[in-house]
Amino acid sequence: MPANVKKTQLPNADNSGEVISLTDSTIEERRNKVLNLMKEKEITSLVIYADKEHGSNFEYLVGFVPRFEEALLVLNIDGTSTLVLGNENFNKAQYSRIKSASKKCSLFSLPNQPMEELSELEEILSEISMDTTGKLGIVGWKLIPGMKTYFDIPEFIVMALTSVVDREKLMNATDLFISPKYGARITNNANEIAHYEYGASLASDGVLEAMNSLEINKSETEVGEILNKQGQYNSVVTIAAFGERFIKGNLYPTDNILKKKDKVSLTVAYRGGLSSRSGYAVENFAELEEVDKNYFSEVIVPYFNAYHHWLMNIKIGKSAGEFYNQFEEYYPQKKFGWSLCPGHLTAEEEWLSSPFYKNSDATIQSGMIFQIDFIPSQPNHNSVSAESTIVLADKELRNEIKQEYPKLWMRIENRRKYMREELTIHLTDEVLPLTSTVGYYRPFLLNKDYSLCMNEK
Repeated sequence: MPANVKKTQLPNADNSGEVISLTDSTIEERRNKVLNLMKEKEITSLVIYADKEHGSNFEYLVGFVPRFEEALLVLNIDGTSTLVLGNENFNKAQYSRIKSASKKCSLFSLPNQPMEELSELEEILSEISMDTTGKLGIVGWKLIPGMKTYFDIPEFIVMALTSVVDREKLMNATDLFISPKYGARITNNANEIAHYEYGASLASDGVLEAMNSLEINKSETEVGEILNKQGQYNSVVTIAAFGERFIKGNLYPTDNILKKKDKVSLTVAYRGGLSSRSGYAVENFAELEEVDKNYFSEVIVPYFNAYHHWLMNIKIGKSAGEFYNQFEEYYPQKKFGWSLCPGHLTAEEEWLSSPFYKNSDATIQSGMIFQIDFIPSQPNHNSVSAESTIVLADKELRNEIKQEYPKLWMRIENRRKYMREELTIHLTDEVLPLTSTVGYYRPFLLNKDYSLCMNEK
């Protein structure tokens, strides 16, 4: 059942415009997840680091990131906690989603603000409630294989911690949050799914509108303005690029204008998901062949078939290692040049972690929000991308979404119907599209009438 091109209706831009807040019960559920994992790992206190770019594990419990400063959340096994915040975020402690004591630490502030010596942090850590009877876990933002005594947080913080606890008691505990096997953050309840769907669908709507706006002589900055929506914080750099990219190291949209047969790359992301599309500014197959011979048959069609294979084979309870092996066999890495994990989890940050890697012993679980993300790199061809977001939900979780968020459930059902009727993609019941453009790829980016679909058997 290979991919083909046909006339299709456009998907609907369907972001609700309604930001769904996390409930108090969700925050309590999150805290209990972390505390239970601490107990399992014999950790009596966690020190969770945050800055603006690496604040998601902190935000998971606190509800905000320290914007332009740094911060710590110290969480003890008995549930007590303390926030350590810089000069301009100390007044935010009162808004923490978990009840916490607070301390101001000027060392976490911006350069040349009033700032004390390292001893300030050492003194603060000695004063706050910190259970050092067992292991002390340090939470940064990445998983470092086999390196339980290495830490991806600033050295001055590690040094200060060793003034109050023996270094041999310190361990890297980021896995408690993002391990694809058991991390607290890798699965989501109905409230969290509704919370993240807002950003995922907003990104999708931005890419759809950007594609629809493409025309010769339109500038990257004009399209970039379309991609960025509703004042929301971007979780990756927004891309609106025509022709050759990264000229003089530039990553951002410029006044460069779109020309016929240019390469086009569009990407935007918010908490909850990223959407992207890439291809060529052409109107038909003949123009595509002129600019990149056999691009359609050698790049686009295999990519879309693999995309369909991904959607058809992801299942709750399946071994993630088996999924990886099946995908690699269907869409060989050596031939198509993809180098990263074929899909990953997403949340506040665009890439949380991924269960899909060689010899993975993780299991695909209900409540996992995934980015369909694999990017081919084939000699003499442009790449292609149709990245989007889905969530896996068992019957119980689907019923919770239906009951608690009926409008969201209606959007999901409409998206499934569009994929079935227009794209001939028949999702299983447990695969829920969180955007209206899952599976939608336009091979001729200047032609809105045609998209790829699967041929019926």
